[in-house]
Amino acid sequence: MKNVYLASFSPRRQQLLKDLSLDFIVSPPVNFVEKQNGMEPEELVCHNALGKAKEVAGRQRDSIIIGCDTLIEAHDEVFGKPLTSEKAFLMLKKLSGSWHSVYSGLAVIDTEISKELVGYGKTDIKFKELSEKEIIDYIKTGEPLDKAGAYGIQEYGGVFVDEIKGSFSTVVGLPKGLLVKFLSEVGIRI
Repeated sequence: MKNVYLASFSPRRQQLLKDLSLDFIVSPPVNFVEKQNGMEPEELVCHNALGKAKEVAGRQRDSIIIGCDTLIEAHDEVFGKPLTSEKAFLMLKKLSGSWHSVYSGLAVIDTEISKELVGYGKTDIKFKELSEKEIIDYIKTGEPLDKAGAYGIQEYGGVFVDEIKGSFSTVVGLPKGLLVKFLSEVGIRI
């Protein structure tokens, strides 16, 4: 059986793969630089997911590589990871009381047969109205800094969600239904 590599350090994505009882090796890309703009959100996440997977595929033979990327779109603006408290505050303020879309790109590469499968999932989220104190207190936890849109739905940030239309796993960062479909196309049954 071919080795499966996850081109991501994300503990959330690792947990989603474990939930599927998939054996895999974590092998994040080292040199790939994510594109943050210049395309529609669905194109961006597919571009980034494929780029990450291709970099890892270049190091592995006869393997399956899984690459992912997640972005948020709200009010015609695209949000990645904030990385700073100030950016997290601005993102959460913009998401407060409104709908936004979460896009998670997925790429699966079979290096043995040079097959690339690329797609994305989209889920719409409605946030409750957030006070500045709620936003500041949340940022103090450190949770929002490494997450697209400055929140983790599977962690404390989930309390801000009023409604969800679509796949929970897409919001976490890996559309599971699409992954199962792609893996079956390269001979891995889950």
